[in-house]
Amino acid sequence: MKTSRTTITNITNELLERNVVRNLKPELQAVRHGHELVGINPLAGFSLGIDFTLDQVAISASDLAGNTVAETAFCVDAADTADSRVAAAAGALRTMLEERGIDDAKIVGIGVGIPGQIDRRTHMVGGSLPGQPWSMLDVRSILARHLPFQIFVENNSRLEGFAEKRWGAGQRSDNMLYLSFSSGVGMALFTEGQLYRGSIGAAGEIGHMSTDINGAPCPCGNRGCLVQRTGTAHVLSLLRPALGATADWSDVLRETSKGNPVCLTILAEVGALAGRFLAGIANLLDPELVVIGGELAQTGEPFMGPLAMALKSHTLPLTSSHISVVQAALPPGATTGARGGAALAIREMAKTPIIDELGTL
Repeated sequence: MKTSRTTITNITNELLERNVVRNLKPELQAVRHGHELVGINPLAGFSLGIDFTLDQVAISASDLAGNTVAETAFCVDAADTADSRVAAAAGALRTMLEERGIDDAKIVGIGVGIPGQIDRRTHMVGGSLPGQPWSMLDVRSILARHLPFQIFVENNSRLEGFAEKRWGAGQRSDNMLYLSFSSGVGMALFTEGQLYRGSIGAAGEIGHMSTDINGAPCPCGNRGCLVQRTGTAHVLSLLRPALGATADWSDVLRETSKGNPVCLTILAEVGALAGRFLAGIANLLDPELVVIGGELAQTGEPFMGPLAMALKSHTLPLTSSHISVVQAALPPGATTGARGGAALAIREMAKTPIIDELGTL
C-alpha cells in the first residue's frame, strides 16, 4: 500500500493534537533533513494484563512504553469456578484503576493468561485435564461479561515467556525457547521474534509429552508425561521423606541453599532428565537460547547445571555448538504472566482500530 507524504503528515498532526504522539524532547530527538522526530506518548493509553493460575490471580497495568504503573495480586481457592475468579479479578482491577486514576477510555486492551490449550477459533479451553476450572469453557465469553475492554486470551506460560522476551533474559534473542518448570510444565517458542501458537493456538503443551510410554498414567490420558517427572508436586514427593511430610517449596529452596545433599541429588536427577528431554526439542526447533523459568529454576545451579549439561550433551553437534541455556531473569508465577499480558495487549492493539479512538474522548 502506498501513502502520500501529505496523508502521513495529516495523520501525524491529528495524533499530535490528540496527544497520542508527541514531539521528542530536544535532548532526545534526532533531526533528519530538517524534520523533528515524534514518538508515542506513553501516557496516551494503558494496557492491562491478568494471569490466572490454579490458586492465584495477578493483575498488571502498563503505559504504552511498557512501564508497569500498577500491580495487584490475590489468592483464590483451587475449587473456585472460572466465573467467580473472573468476577473477583474484575473487582480488583476496578479498584486498582480507580486508585491510579486511569479512565476506561484510555485502556487499549487486556491480555489474559489461562492455563491449558486455548482454541483461538472458538476461545474454548481444551479438556486435557478434567476438573480444572477452565476446562471446556468459552473463556472469552466469560471474560467479556465482566471486563469491558478489548480482550486477548493466551496460555499463561506463553505470557510468562512473552514477559521474559520483553524484559528478561530473552531481550536480545529472536529465536528463544522458554520453559517453565512449576506445578505444570509450560513452553513458549519465539521464532524470528514472533510468538508461535500453532495452527489453532494449541501449541506448547510440552508438559504432556511422554518421557516413558510405560510410565504412570496422567490425568490427561497419556502415560509418563514430563510434568509427572519434573513438576514441583513430583519433586516434593521425592523430598518429603527427608524434609518432612509438610515440607513446601520454601523448604526446598532453603535446604538447597544450605547444601542439603538429598535436595542436591534429587534436583540433579530431575534436571538431567529435563535436559535429556529438551535436547530432542532443541534438535527439532534449533533455538539460539533456552530460558528456564518456574519454581525449579529458582533452585539455581543444582537444577540448572545438570539440565544445561544434559541438553548440550544430547543435542546434535551443530545445535550444541551455538545454543545457550540460561535461568529466567523474572520471577515465576502469575505476576510475571500478568506483565506479559499487558505487553501482549500493546502488541495486539496495533492490529485493531483501538488506536483511532485514543485521545478522542
